[in-house]
Amino acid sequence: MVVEKLEHSQVKITFDVTAEEFEKALDAAFEVENAKVTIKGFRAGKAPRSVFEKTYGVESLYDEALNTILNEKVDEIYKDQELARTIVGRFMPALDEKIVRGNPFKVSLIVDVYPEVELPEYKGVEVKAKQLAATEEEVLAAVNALAKKDAEMVTKAEQVIAKGDYATFDFAGSVDGVAFPGGTAENYELQIGSGQFIPGFEDQMIGMKAEEVKDVNVTFPENYGEASLAGKAAVFKVTVHEVKEEKFPELTDEYVQGLKIEGASNLEELKAVKKAEIEARKAVSEKDRQFDEIVNKILDGAKVDMPQSLIDERVAQFKGQYEQQAKMYNIPFDTFLSLMGITKEQFDAEASKQASRQALFNVVASKIIEDEKLMPSKEAMEARAKEDAEKTGKTVEELMQANLARYYSDLSYQALSEFLLSNAKEV
Repeated sequence: MVVEKLEHSQVKITFDVTAEEFEKALDAAFEVENAKVTIKGFRAGKAPRSVFEKTYGVESLYDEALNTILNEKVDEIYKDQELARTIVGRFMPALDEKIVRGNPFKVSLIVDVYPEVELPEYKGVEVKAKQLAATEEEVLAAVNALAKKDAEMVTKAEQVIAKGDYATFDFAGSVDGVAFPGGTAENYELQIGSGQFIPGFEDQMIGMKAEEVKDVNVTFPENYGEASLAGKAAVFKVTVHEVKEEKFPELTDEYVQGLKIEGASNLEELKAVKKAEIEARKAVSEKDRQFDEIVNKILDGAKVDMPQSLIDERVAQFKGQYEQQAKMYNIPFDTFLSLMGITKEQFDAEASKQASRQALFNVVASKIIEDEKLMPSKEAMEARAKEDAEKTGKTVEELMQANLARYYSDLSYQALSEFLLSNAKEV
């Protein structure tokens, strides 16, 4: 067995096949192929070898014989535990020379192996400092969100649209003077500034008055879901009927107490509670942002000759997630993509891009985890299983058997995140 390194993290494993080995494989192939045919004068599968070869030729047994030999050679490869641990993807057979019965020959198997990784400096990576403080605007928005459920919709005294108001209006759209399906509605209610309509539509309605009629000029986005309208200029004749606004309750101590929020008996205390909640969420999101920033810098600097099989595996997972969503809605996958506003070609390109990045992350992360000895201990995984056991009623042993790989992965990446963040340099 001779192992030769190829490009893109592949190896070519070459074997010598003796004439005797091939004869044994031909014997086995004859038993398989003879059972498939009926030769005149003999029951199915009962023709003698000489008659079979005279009828079909010995060469008809070569493919099956080679399969037998290749399967044996794969078994030999897996006996080399060091080599076997590196193998990813499927074996591809390669015949290096013409087969002549009675002569030895060579046969090869080509397979992807786990890539070598050359890491950049991953300690001391500069990362933007955390922004944890909640602004006054964010706090007020959180308080108003609580009051919104008790807000009343009232007719606006001055029937002039401002951002945030609710307008009831008719519209009729046309492209090149021709109306199009779905472009017309009556008494449609919309919060102006919510971003539900085509970009520019709502902005042009600001300042309109009740009973005012106006042409709104917009351009459909290039990636618009209806292909016949994508990128087209359109005119919508808009007639405003009524303008309403939300009237929020007064934030008195009595109202705040009625919300029954722990630690909030007045407006200032409510603001303090919301401020703490916002900053707690920011602490999590900023940690995630920093980790992503660090990882992307490391990935950009890493040198990996990625095998295609690892990328293909991720592509299949990426596509599988979206195909499953389409099945949940009971619609064809192509229709599901059109509702997302993308073509099959665009989806495939995005799947390949994300899969390549995810595969790169996996091999780079594994290398850092290995180099820094961040692998979880058996005790740590059992502790995680114990937590799950308390929730599920299953035993630790059952959970360890079913979820060992997940526990290992989760705890490894948790340790990686903490390691990279603690060694980063905030700027």
